Amino acid sequence: MQKTPTLFSYLLTALLSLTATSAIGADTPAANDDASKPVEVTADKLVSQEQKGESVYTGHVIITQGTTVIKGDKVTLHHPERKLAKAIVVGQPATFKRFMPEEQKWVNGHADKITYDTEKKTVLLEGDAYVNQEDKNSISGPKIYYDLTQKTLSAYGNREEKQRVKVIFQPEEDAQKDAP
Repeated sequence: MQKTPTLFSYLLTALLSLTATSAIGADTPAANDDASKPVEVTADKLVSQEQKGESVYTGHVIITQGTTVIKGDKVTLHHPERKLAKAIVVGQPATFKRFMPEEQKWVNGHADKITYDTEKKTVLLEGDAYVNQEDKNSISGPKIYYDLTQKTLSAYGNREEKQRVKVIFQPEEDAQKDAP
């Protein structure tokens, strides 16, 4: 079961690498690689309200920093006093991907809504949430929540809609080689 938290660490690193001020993003060498690169945001439209501390990007939004790519229909950045407090990515679906050099693999995922709260240090994927480490483990469900401080993962099903959490663990390569 040790591999599951690693998968979600990759998800978080992918999302957090967009905020160079994040303590979690600075913890890993891979995050430092992307964190030192410029952030590029492209969209059909931007409305920025500096006094309100909010910027809203709409229409085919693509955020790129190094190997991290996040796409959505709408991205809202809450930045009171010019410091990122919360990023909300909405799409059908909102997607992310990031190459993890230490694993030489891609981590990707999607959800209808991805919320990163820098103050609470949490990431919430809602609506058809899915995270996958290339050729490895994956998790899916209506809601996936990760607390960066506690390093805890919670995934939730939805009884009313009969949606359940699903985790797939791939066998380790060493175990496959040792098998008769």
